[in-house]
Amino acid sequence: MKHRLTKLTDAGLAALALTGCAGGASEGTPEDAETTWTLVVGQPEGSTCWDAAEQFASALSDATEGAVAVEVQPVAIDRVASLEQTAAGTVDFYLDSSFVYCSYGSGEELGRPFFSLTMPFLFPDAETAAEVLDGTGGEALNGILAELGLRGLAYGELGFRYLTADRPVTAPEDLEGLRIRTAGMLELSKSYLDCWGATYYSSGFSEVMTPLAAGYCDGQESTLAEADAAGYQTVQTDVTIFPAFYEPAIFTMNGDLYESLSPELQETVDRCAREAMADQRLRNREQEAEILERWQEDRIAVHVQTEEQCRAFQALTDRLYDPEDPDHQEWFADCTPEWVAQFRPS
Repeated sequence: MKHRLTKLTDAGLAALALTGCAGGASEGTPEDAETTWTLVVGQPEGSTCWDAAEQFASALSDATEGAVAVEVQPVAIDRVASLEQTAAGTVDFYLDSSFVYCSYGSGEELGRPFFSLTMPFLFPDAETAAEVLDGTGGEALNGILAELGLRGLAYGELGFRYLTADRPVTAPEDLEGLRIRTAGMLELSKSYLDCWGATYYSSGFSEVMTPLAAGYCDGQESTLAEADAAGYQTVQTDVTIFPAFYEPAIFTMNGDLYESLSPELQETVDRCAREAMADQRLRNREQEAEILERWQEDRIAVHVQTEEQCRAFQALTDRLYDPEDPDHQEWFADCTPEWVAQFRPS
């Protein structure tokens, strides 16, 4: 961040009223920009989130005729630290998986509400998830973000997290005894271990490939883009497609900075963010389709669960939503029926 000028020139404000947010590829930071903001992206360069960040930066520059510039940067230290810097105001924007937002702050402040996004079978499909997060679900989460000094701008998606394994998995009994590496999220591990009968394989993300290749681990769960980038398809034979765990992307801005802007600039920032993340969702789905097509060409068996097969998995995880269930009382008490209802399609 170079400096914070929250009042634009008359020309800049006039541009806000006359121009929209449709921008092309980023051409870098304009030398004559009145203010330059930093946007840190927790996903790798070349990802759909990175593309969305560059689209946002270009669109905002176009909308203000260069008066506002946004520098897109990778994470400097670690992802949670970058989110903390955004809340503190040393970074202006942050874009990353909802998983990172789960890790910020104490459970009372933020963690549990965002963990609830990965409750099993919360969303039936990606289109519904987008609709909910653009509506009641996003509004609920924005309220939590505001308490921590963050302005929720828009929601994108990293997609559903699917299972790759060294054998077909189309029924819960197929998982019994399999050593599965999960991301460590409670909702994921409780489902795979306690509800579906898998055995947990403890491993950091960077250490998954070796045990998969050696056969010490039977499978893992992740988004398709994450699995493809890591090369899991080269040591696994099967992937199961089912809408069990959805992973959104969340785009936020420092709350104090947002509140200091003129109403016109606030509206422009909001619109550019929404448009960039709407496009990101589409690109992410196109990328998933391309990955699956390429995997099938590489002789990876793709198992798309039928509704009946999906219901068999879902029936075993429904108890996690039950306030009377001991596991719900111990782990998911903050996921009250009233809270969860905000994420259910109307």
